[in-house]
Amino acid sequence: MFPAGDVDAVRVTDDLVELLTVTQRRVAAQVSAALAEDGGTLDGYRLLRALAGTGRAMGELVAVLHLPAPTCTRLVDAAVDRALAYRLPHPDDGRKVVVHLSDVGRDRLRRWEALVAVQESALSAALGAARVDALRRALDELAHPDG
Repeated sequence: MFPAGDVDAVRVTDDLVELLTVTQRRVAAQVSAALAEDGGTLDGYRLLRALAGTGRAMGELVAVLHLPAPTCTRLVDAAVDRALAYRLPHPDDGRKVVVHLSDVGRDRLRRWEALVAVQESALSAALGAARVDALRRALDELAHPDG
């Protein structure tokens, strides 16, 4: 899944931060390439996943996606322009809007989830399912230290 290249010939360091950074960038590049074949982006995929259960206010999306507010707004604008999502007034606060996944967005999300699943399967085949499960648990603990 991760082809070796000239850049890999020289390691800067083996510290945890460097390893996590390099791994994140490689996985993101692989997933981004797969999504691009269907007109998607990694952040676009993450947005649709965040909207899959229920609509979310912009502030919630910023928190869930860990993106700056202007970036999140541009991402939502693009999804709305592509009819993948739509906005409605917040039911309790007319100053806010709630972003919802459209039917077109649900269909696109299913396709993108299948593309991402292929990438995850390749990773699992390369490392072994048990190691990937252990990695997922460890990363989940790092990402959500409060449970």
